[in-house]
Amino acid sequence: MHRRITFALAVVAVGALVAADRLPRASAAEPEVAGNWLLTTSPRAGIEQAYAIIKVESKDGKPQASVLHSPLKGLKLSVSKFAVSGTTITFDTSIGWTFEGSLDRGAKLAVGSFGSEQLPNRAKLTRTDKTELTADEAISKTDVPAPAAEAQKLRAAPLSLRNQAVGEKDAQKRSDLMAKATAAQKEADEKVPGLLREVLSANKDTLFALDAALELVRGGAKSKLTAEEAGQLLTLIEQRTSGYGPRYAQLQTIAAVEAVVAQKSLAGTAEGAAERLSKAPGASAEFRARALTARKTALDALGRGDDAKAVAGEIAKLEVQIDTEYLAKVPPFKPTAFAGRKDKSANRVAVLELFTGAQCPPCVAADVAFDALLKSHKPTDLVLLQYHMHIPGPDPLTNPATIARWDYYRKEFPDDIRGTPSTLFNGKPLAGGGGAMANAESKYKQYAGIIAPLLEETTAVKVAGKVTRTGDKLDIAVEVTGAEGEDTRLRLLVVEENIKYVGGNKLRFHHQVVRATAGGADGVAVKDKAFSHSATVDLGTVRKDLTTYLDEYAQMRAFPNPARPLDLKGLRVVALVQNDKTKEILQAAQIDVQGTAEGSR
Repeated sequence: MHRRITFALAVVAVGALVAADRLPRASAAEPEVAGNWLLTTSPRAGIEQAYAIIKVESKDGKPQASVLHSPLKGLKLSVSKFAVSGTTITFDTSIGWTFEGSLDRGAKLAVGSFGSEQLPNRAKLTRTDKTELTADEAISKTDVPAPAAEAQKLRAAPLSLRNQAVGEKDAQKRSDLMAKATAAQKEADEKVPGLLREVLSANKDTLFALDAALELVRGGAKSKLTAEEAGQLLTLIEQRTSGYGPRYAQLQTIAAVEAVVAQKSLAGTAEGAAERLSKAPGASAEFRARALTARKTALDALGRGDDAKAVAGEIAKLEVQIDTEYLAKVPPFKPTAFAGRKDKSANRVAVLELFTGAQCPPCVAADVAFDALLKSHKPTDLVLLQYHMHIPGPDPLTNPATIARWDYYRKEFPDDIRGTPSTLFNGKPLAGGGGAMANAESKYKQYAGIIAPLLEETTAVKVAGKVTRTGDKLDIAVEVTGAEGEDTRLRLLVVEENIKYVGGNKLRFHHQVVRATAGGADGVAVKDKAFSHSATVDLGTVRKDLTTYLDEYAQMRAFPNPARPLDLKGLRVVALVQNDKTKEILQAAQIDVQGTAEGSR
């Protein structure tokens, strides 16, 4: 279960909960929690999504919970670690999300948050006599104020056009769509802030006002906030999120502070809040580092260099602590070392390809299982490849090579490769999907179970090679024997062993990340049974091309932070011999890079 954080917030007195969009106020009382409860979330004002009806019973003097019904198709939800402490209810679920809420005096309503540690939604438990819900009852809506509805429409228009542009292959059509998106974005930038201010003025004590405040702050310079207005909005957010518990309040408030300090003219308004957040009792080192980073940004903008330098030192120490703690607990289990092939003549190398994303919460289990396989298997038995995608949000580790590989498999397996995480074993899609950290061990066992029989196979195909690095130049020489045919191709992938980048799913390190191809995504035809191929990769050109790609993509969708890992250290080259007709990978080899990067960037 997640770490509970004491977060000092001023609590605004807004009265009792009288409607779905009113703000909650919890109170202390000895609860009686037996009975049926409806779990709902409110991802945005005016919407309530039902997740489950949960039955609570008393067994041996302790509350026990089970899921009676979930209206969400395909969702296999179960509850564990249900606990009541005072007026606080907490529980975990099988999808890796947790609930934390506070009961009202009548023990008829618990208001708090439900979701992952990185992205909890406002949520509540409400007593109910029902044992199941119809599809129509799964989502309830209230009337949205006209200005809020218009703002939603204006915001959606450029995003829809950009998404169309991303998927458009024709250059002219893509250019036309981007021009329309630019015009729609300009209209939204001009009109949305005024509409949000109307919502704030007319709906003061509702979720519509809170959401409008959050959006205005995160709108950055487009919102044209004054220092006074920014301060008022931060206070409103800090106060009104508190009714949903410390976890939700903390994350919403720090996000608002970060948005304000990003504007140099407003940085002084948020510096105090950032400092206060960094000292929250019980806050994790990761959260403290985030708050201190926001404070340093503010101090730099205010010209307080000495103070900023001192804060930078605190951040550096925390980063070391965070990395150490992370590496000690991830993976959260001990991988079982591969005992070796039973058939000593078996020589086929297994290949696991993972499509993932640093902004993808469900990718956590798959990524961590992937990392565990690195610990349990040698590259002479198992080659691991990680392709990052802009799913569900922009990811700076995505590149043209990963997108080309996605397109290659999507064309053949459109029903299997639909999102992240997706996995292929020797070119065959299997074991798709992921989950939260709690699912990582079961995912690892699933992967290992698929890999084990593959390692008992024998093939006549052999791959060997050598890669030498001199400065920013990689010289690659590969030999393939025992394979030929018009559908057989050799692909060379440049892989970075370890990259530190913290995205939305909070994984801190990413391994075996594909950064580029040598000779293009299509590779080269294996022309005869004894085939030799050489290629050269200029890493300076790779960096330049990656920068250009990310710059162009940022014009369509903004990246969540400016970090762009482009060190290109700890490189390896993976050679794949693949049948392009069946997509089966016949043989593979991971080739370590010899030489040094001396004289390079």
